[in-house]
Amino acid sequence: MTGRVKESDLVIPALRIMSEQPGGFITTTELIQELEEVFNPKGDDAQFLDGRNDTYFSQKVRNLISHRSQSNNFIHKGYAEYLADREGLKVTQLGEALLEQISG
Repeated sequence: MTGRVKESDLVIPALRIMSEQPGGFITTTELIQELEEVFNPKGDDAQFLDGRNDTYFSQKVRNLISHRSQSNNFIHKGYAEYLADREGLKVTQLGEALLEQISG
């Protein structure tokens, strides 16, 4: 199963995509679409889950949100916040600072 995208691989690209949006916000659906363009999932990641409309890849993106209470999650660490009423994510000042640090 080589070449599969890990949830952790999605964090920095997701933050970059959020930071490029007006107000730093993107819906989950739009984020999935944007990350699919970046990663172009193939193989297992492109397969649909049994009985679902989600691919393995899109489920990994959704897991970024559903795993937000876990201590290693980027939302839990304060880099982004989940806005349930808007069904999406917003990059925080801490997330913007991380992106600047990475960019140099």
